[in-house]
Amino acid sequence: MANESAPQLGNLWHDKFYALIRDSLGLDGAKDISSRDLLWNLLHLQNDSDLLEEVENSIKGRNVVVFGAGPSLESDLTGLLSFLREKKPTIVSSDGAAEALLVRDVDSRIIVSDLDSCSEGTLKKYSESETVFAHAHGDNIELIKKIVPRLGRKTLGTTQVASRLPIRNFGGFTDGDRACYVTCNFDPSSVIIAGMDFGRVEGSYSVNRYSDSPNPKRQTKLLWGKKSLEYLISIYPETKFYNVTKFGLQIEGTVRASYDRFS
Repeated sequence: MANESAPQLGNLWHDKFYALIRDSLGLDGAKDISSRDLLWNLLHLQNDSDLLEEVENSIKGRNVVVFGAGPSLESDLTGLLSFLREKKPTIVSSDGAAEALLVRDVDSRIIVSDLDSCSEGTLKKYSESETVFAHAHGDNIELIKKIVPRLGRKTLGTTQVASRLPIRNFGGFTDGDRACYVTCNFDPSSVIIAGMDFGRVEGSYSVNRYSDSPNPKRQTKLLWGKKSLEYLISIYPETKFYNVTKFGLQIEGTVRASYDRFS
């Protein structure tokens, strides 16, 4: 992994976006730091170099499909199913998207999650057999306390503030765009984006399973996620980005593609 100790993309993302997003959404920067430090307390004894190497080997130079959990997810999964089963690209799922894949008997190689949509059982399963990137932010401190101690050894920690190794800022804000940043830190050949609508309607697999209250800032968060992803694409010209999201907004810098392109 290039620049293992402090991912370059995470530094670029933090300098460009963090303060703007924090101020726009009224985030508590001190709580973001506290959440990172809590995750550090749980994971700091981990020697993650072998795990990072495994992730790199599964992504570097390969075609990667990154699934968001938007309303297009199930349509996109159906359209890509033969490609996933026959060509076996590396699959990265953002949070609850992993559940939709499991319904179709499709396994994720990596799950990128802030712990609120994917079930604890699924996170535990993949943290033992594949890799889970567990994210710390100011609003999920209680979930970190509840879930992370139960996860397996294949758990890596992420943050949206400065890295505190082994907790790293790989870049990205929402689970969807952060999954793309995590992927690009390991040099894929191409990234196929699916289920990433960035629209006003929430996907059934993106619902917070621990809260019944709608998030009034959800749309603003998604707009920042889209800007964040478009920035990644603009600074990563060596990777081809395709967008197959059926009902989603156009993502600047991607090639809009049909499912048939990959069959």
